[in-house]
Amino acid sequence: MNLEEVKNQLREVNQNYTTRDSEELNEVLRQLKQRSVDRRDQPAAKEIWCFQQILDIQNNYINAYEAFKSEKYYKGWCLLENSDIEYGFLFRHFKENGGEYRLKFIYKHVLQFQSIFPYKYFMSPEFTIKEAKCGICDQVIGIRNPCGHKLGEIYDGKMCTRLLTNVETTGISLVTSPVQKYSVVFLNDPETGKSIDQYDYSFVKWVVDGLQSPFHNWDISRTKKRHPHSIYSHLKANDDCPCESGKKYEDCCLNKSGVLRPHCQINFSVKPPEGFSMDTKYI
Repeated sequence: MNLEEVKNQLREVNQNYTTRDSEELNEVLRQLKQRSVDRRDQPAAKEIWCFQQILDIQNNYINAYEAFKSEKYYKGWCLLENSDIEYGFLFRHFKENGGEYRLKFIYKHVLQFQSIFPYKYFMSPEFTIKEAKCGICDQVIGIRNPCGHKLGEIYDGKMCTRLLTNVETTGISLVTSPVQKYSVVFLNDPETGKSIDQYDYSFVKWVVDGLQSPFHNWDISRTKKRHPHSIYSHLKANDDCPCESGKKYEDCCLNKSGVLRPHCQINFSVKPPEGFSMDTKYI
Protein backbone atom coordinates (compact mmCIF):
# COMPACT_ATOMS: atom_id res chain seq x y z
CA MET A 1 0.00 0.00 0.00
CA ASN A 2 1.32 3.45 -0.89
CA LEU A 3 0.53 6.89 0.52
CA GLU A 4 -2.24 7.59 -2.00
CA GLU A 5 -4.01 4.37 -1.03
CA VAL A 6 -3.74 5.33 2.64
CA LYS A 7 -5.24 8.74 1.84
CA ASN A 8 -8.17 7.05 0.08
CA GLN A 9 -8.80 4.92 3.17
CA LEU A 10 -8.79 8.03 5.33
CA ARG A 11 -11.18 9.82 2.97
CA GLU A 12 -13.64 6.92 3.20
CA VAL A 13 -13.67 6.82 6.99
CA ASN A 14 -17.40 7.53 7.24
CA GLN A 15 -18.23 4.53 5.01
CA ASN A 16 -15.76 1.92 6.26
CA TYR A 17 -14.93 2.95 9.82
CA THR A 18 -16.05 -0.43 11.18
CA THR A 19 -14.03 -2.50 8.71
CA ARG A 20 -10.76 -0.74 7.93
CA ASP A 21 -7.54 -2.15 9.39
CA SER A 22 -6.09 0.78 11.34
CA GLU A 23 -3.07 -1.21 12.48
CA GLU A 24 -2.14 -1.88 8.88
CA LEU A 25 -2.54 1.80 8.00
CA ASN A 26 -0.37 2.79 10.96
CA GLU A 27 2.36 0.38 9.91
CA VAL A 28 2.31 1.56 6.29
CA LEU A 29 2.65 5.18 7.41
CA ARG A 30 5.44 4.30 9.83
CA GLN A 31 7.43 2.59 7.08
CA LEU A 32 6.83 5.38 4.56
CA LYS A 33 7.95 7.99 7.09
CA GLN A 34 11.11 6.06 7.92
CA ARG A 35 12.03 5.90 4.25
CA SER A 36 11.54 9.65 3.96
CA VAL A 37 13.72 10.24 7.03
CA ASP A 38 16.42 7.93 5.61
CA ARG A 39 16.38 10.00 2.40
CA ARG A 40 16.50 13.18 4.53
CA ASP A 41 13.31 14.30 2.79
CA GLN A 42 11.90 16.57 5.49
CA PRO A 43 8.78 17.75 3.56
CA ALA A 44 7.76 14.15 2.81
CA ALA A 45 8.33 13.06 6.43
CA LYS A 46 6.25 15.99 7.65
CA GLU A 47 3.44 15.17 5.22
CA ILE A 48 3.31 11.58 6.46
CA TRP A 49 3.31 12.79 10.07
CA CYS A 50 0.19 14.80 9.18
CA PHE A 51 -1.57 11.69 7.93
CA GLN A 52 -0.54 9.77 11.03
CA GLN A 53 -2.25 12.51 13.04
CA ILE A 54 -5.35 12.32 10.85
CA LEU A 55 -5.54 8.56 11.40
CA ASP A 56 -5.17 9.04 15.17
CA ILE A 57 -7.85 11.76 15.25
CA GLN A 58 -10.29 9.56 13.33
CA ASN A 59 -9.52 6.48 15.43
CA ASN A 60 -9.90 8.27 18.76
CA TYR A 61 -13.23 9.76 17.70
CA ILE A 62 -14.53 6.39 16.45
CA ASN A 63 -13.29 4.57 19.56
CA ALA A 64 -14.92 7.21 21.77
CA TYR A 65 -18.26 6.56 20.03
CA GLU A 66 -17.83 2.80 20.49
CA ALA A 67 -16.97 3.35 24.17
CA PHE A 68 -20.19 5.35 24.60
CA LYS A 69 -22.17 2.56 22.95
CA SER A 70 -20.67 0.20 25.53
CA GLU A 71 -21.48 2.70 28.32
CA LYS A 72 -17.80 3.26 29.10
CA TYR A 73 -18.28 7.00 29.35
CA TYR A 74 -15.09 8.17 31.04
CA LYS A 75 -12.98 6.07 28.64
CA GLY A 76 -14.83 7.71 25.73
CA TRP A 77 -14.35 11.14 27.32
CA CYS A 78 -10.57 10.64 27.40
CA LEU A 79 -10.55 9.47 23.78
CA LEU A 80 -12.45 12.63 22.78
CA GLU A 81 -9.82 14.68 24.58
CA ASN A 82 -7.07 12.81 22.71
CA SER A 83 -8.75 13.62 19.41
CA ASP A 84 -9.14 17.29 20.40
CA ILE A 85 -5.47 17.61 21.39
CA GLU A 86 -4.24 15.91 18.22
CA TYR A 87 -6.42 18.19 16.12
CA GLY A 88 -4.73 21.16 17.82
CA PHE A 89 -1.29 19.74 16.97
CA LEU A 90 -2.26 19.13 13.35
CA PHE A 91 -4.16 22.36 12.65
CA ARG A 92 -1.12 24.59 12.10
CA HIS A 93 0.52 22.12 9.70
CA PHE A 94 -2.36 20.85 7.54
CA LYS A 95 -5.27 22.50 5.76
CA GLU A 96 -8.14 20.23 4.87
CA ASN A 97 -9.83 20.73 1.49
CA GLY A 98 -13.60 20.42 1.57
CA GLY A 99 -13.77 18.22 4.64
CA GLU A 100 -12.40 15.19 2.80
CA TYR A 101 -10.96 13.63 5.98
CA ARG A 102 -13.91 14.69 8.18
CA LEU A 103 -11.59 16.66 10.50
CA LYS A 104 -13.87 19.67 10.95
CA PHE A 105 -16.83 17.34 11.40
CA ILE A 106 -14.96 15.43 14.11
CA TYR A 107 -13.79 18.60 15.86
CA LYS A 108 -17.33 19.99 15.91
CA HIS A 109 -18.81 16.80 17.32
CA VAL A 110 -16.03 16.30 19.87
CA LEU A 111 -16.94 19.71 21.32
CA GLN A 112 -20.66 18.89 21.20
CA PHE A 113 -20.20 15.58 23.00
CA GLN A 114 -18.03 17.26 25.62
CA SER A 115 -20.70 19.92 26.15
CA ILE A 116 -23.40 17.37 27.10
CA PHE A 117 -21.27 15.47 29.63
CA PRO A 118 -22.13 15.94 33.31
CA TYR A 119 -18.52 16.72 34.29
CA LYS A 120 -18.19 20.18 35.87
CA TYR A 121 -15.07 20.11 38.04
CA PHE A 122 -11.52 18.99 37.32
CA MET A 123 -8.25 18.72 39.23
CA SER A 124 -5.49 20.98 37.89
CA PRO A 125 -1.92 20.59 39.17
CA GLU A 126 0.25 23.62 39.89
CA PHE A 127 3.98 23.10 39.42
CA THR A 128 7.33 24.75 38.88
CA ILE A 129 9.42 23.55 35.95
CA LYS A 130 13.05 23.27 37.03
CA GLU A 131 14.38 21.51 33.94
CA ALA A 132 13.02 20.75 30.46
CA LYS A 133 14.64 19.08 27.48
CA CYS A 134 14.01 19.32 23.76
CA GLY A 135 12.05 16.32 22.50
CA ILE A 136 14.11 16.30 19.30
CA CYS A 137 17.74 16.65 20.42
CA ASP A 138 17.38 15.97 24.18
CA GLN A 139 19.25 19.19 25.05
CA VAL A 140 18.36 20.97 28.29
CA ILE A 141 16.49 24.13 27.32
CA GLY A 142 17.03 27.51 28.97
CA ILE A 143 16.74 31.20 28.16
CA ARG A 144 20.46 31.37 27.46
CA ASN A 145 20.87 27.99 25.80
CA PRO A 146 18.21 27.41 23.11
CA CYS A 147 18.80 24.34 20.96
CA GLY A 148 17.51 25.79 17.69
CA HIS A 149 14.49 23.49 17.36
CA LYS A 150 11.18 25.33 17.24
CA LEU A 151 8.48 24.14 19.61
CA GLY A 152 5.58 22.56 17.67
CA GLU A 153 7.53 22.22 14.40
CA ILE A 154 8.10 18.87 12.70
CA TYR A 155 11.60 17.37 12.38
CA ASP A 156 12.19 13.93 10.84
CA GLY A 157 8.46 13.32 11.03
CA LYS A 158 8.31 14.11 14.76
CA MET A 159 6.81 17.14 16.48
CA CYS A 160 9.14 19.16 18.71
CA THR A 161 7.90 19.10 22.30
CA ARG A 162 9.37 19.85 25.71
CA LEU A 163 10.16 16.94 28.03
CA LEU A 164 9.75 18.02 31.65
CA THR A 165 12.61 16.25 33.42
CA ASN A 166 12.52 18.08 36.76
CA VAL A 167 9.22 19.35 38.08
CA GLU A 168 8.18 20.44 41.56
CA THR A 169 4.48 20.15 42.34
CA THR A 170 3.32 23.15 44.36
CA GLY A 171 -0.39 22.49 44.62
CA ILE A 172 -3.61 21.20 43.09
CA SER A 173 -6.59 23.39 42.20
CA LEU A 174 -10.22 22.59 41.55
CA VAL A 175 -11.18 24.20 38.22
CA THR A 176 -14.07 24.28 35.76
CA SER A 177 -12.04 25.08 32.62
CA PRO A 178 -8.95 22.84 32.64
CA VAL A 179 -6.12 22.93 30.12
CA GLN A 180 -6.62 19.21 29.67
CA LYS A 181 -9.82 17.43 30.61
CA TYR A 182 -8.67 14.00 31.81
CA SER A 183 -8.64 14.94 35.52
CA VAL A 184 -12.34 14.53 36.26
CA VAL A 185 -13.27 14.60 39.95
CA PHE A 186 -14.64 11.24 41.10
CA LEU A 187 -15.72 10.15 44.58
CA ASN A 188 -13.93 7.43 46.53
CA ASP A 189 -15.55 4.49 48.28
CA PRO A 190 -14.42 4.91 51.93
CA GLU A 191 -14.42 1.14 52.47
CA THR A 192 -12.53 -0.04 49.39
CA GLY A 193 -10.68 3.16 48.50
CA LYS A 194 -11.73 2.65 44.88
CA SER A 195 -13.06 5.42 42.66
CA ILE A 196 -16.83 5.73 42.26
CA ASP A 197 -18.36 7.13 39.09
CA GLN A 198 -21.19 9.21 40.54
CA TYR A 199 -22.28 10.89 37.31
CA ASP A 200 -25.56 10.61 35.40
CA TYR A 201 -24.82 9.85 31.73
CA SER A 202 -28.44 9.41 30.64
CA PHE A 203 -28.40 12.41 28.31
CA VAL A 204 -25.16 11.28 26.62
CA LYS A 205 -26.64 7.79 26.24
CA TRP A 206 -29.81 9.22 24.71
CA VAL A 207 -27.84 11.16 22.07
CA VAL A 208 -25.62 8.17 21.22
CA ASP A 209 -28.66 5.88 21.01
CA GLY A 210 -30.13 8.30 18.46
CA LEU A 211 -27.14 7.90 16.14
CA GLN A 212 -26.62 5.06 13.71
CA SER A 213 -23.06 6.15 12.94
CA PRO A 214 -20.50 8.47 14.54
CA PHE A 215 -20.44 10.26 11.18
CA HIS A 216 -24.13 11.14 11.16
CA ASN A 217 -24.44 14.85 11.89
CA TRP A 218 -26.33 16.13 14.90
CA ASP A 219 -26.75 19.64 16.22
CA ILE A 220 -27.53 21.07 19.59
CA SER A 221 -29.41 24.24 20.43
CA ARG A 222 -29.65 25.65 23.93
CA THR A 223 -32.49 27.65 25.41
CA LYS A 224 -34.52 27.71 28.63
CA LYS A 225 -37.71 25.79 29.19
CA ARG A 226 -40.14 25.03 32.00
CA HIS A 227 -39.25 21.54 33.21
CA PRO A 228 -42.03 19.51 34.91
CA HIS A 229 -42.25 19.77 38.70
CA SER A 230 -42.35 15.96 38.82
CA ILE A 231 -38.59 15.94 38.14
CA TYR A 232 -38.08 17.81 41.41
CA SER A 233 -40.64 16.00 43.55
CA HIS A 234 -37.92 15.20 46.09
CA LEU A 235 -37.59 18.91 46.95
CA LYS A 236 -39.58 20.70 49.64
CA ALA A 237 -41.16 24.12 49.28
CA ASN A 238 -38.56 25.62 51.60
CA ASP A 239 -35.61 24.25 49.58
CA ASP A 240 -33.67 26.38 47.14
CA CYS A 241 -35.40 26.60 43.78
CA PRO A 242 -33.79 24.23 41.24
CA CYS A 243 -33.72 27.06 38.70
CA GLU A 244 -30.75 28.35 40.75
CA SER A 245 -32.20 31.82 41.20
CA GLY A 246 -31.18 31.80 44.87
CA LYS A 247 -34.81 32.03 46.00
CA LYS A 248 -36.87 29.43 47.84
CA TYR A 249 -38.78 26.98 45.65
CA GLU A 250 -42.14 28.24 46.96
CA ASP A 251 -41.19 31.86 46.25
CA CYS A 252 -39.95 31.19 42.72
CA CYS A 253 -40.99 28.45 40.30
CA LEU A 254 -43.23 26.25 42.45
CA ASN A 255 -46.34 28.26 41.53
CA LYS A 256 -45.40 28.40 37.85
CA SER A 257 -46.12 25.79 35.17
CA GLY A 258 -42.65 24.32 35.66
CA VAL A 259 -39.07 25.03 36.72
CA LEU A 260 -37.22 27.31 34.35
CA ARG A 261 -34.03 25.46 33.49
CA PRO A 262 -31.50 25.29 30.64
CA HIS A 263 -32.80 23.02 27.91
CA CYS A 264 -30.96 21.25 25.09
CA GLN A 265 -32.69 20.49 21.82
CA ILE A 266 -30.96 17.82 19.70
CA ASN A 267 -31.58 17.66 15.97
CA PHE A 268 -30.46 14.47 14.19
CA SER A 269 -29.68 14.75 10.47
CA VAL A 270 -30.41 11.04 9.95
CA LYS A 271 -33.51 9.38 11.37
CA PRO A 272 -32.64 7.57 14.62
CA PRO A 273 -32.86 3.77 14.81
CA GLU A 274 -36.25 2.10 15.01
CA GLY A 275 -37.59 2.07 18.55
CA PHE A 276 -35.65 5.16 19.62
CA SER A 277 -37.77 7.44 21.79
CA MET A 278 -37.74 11.10 20.78
CA ASP A 279 -39.24 12.12 24.13
CA THR A 280 -37.79 15.38 25.37
CA LYS A 281 -34.72 15.00 27.55
CA TYR A 282 -33.92 17.41 30.36
CA ILE A 283 -30.49 18.27 31.72
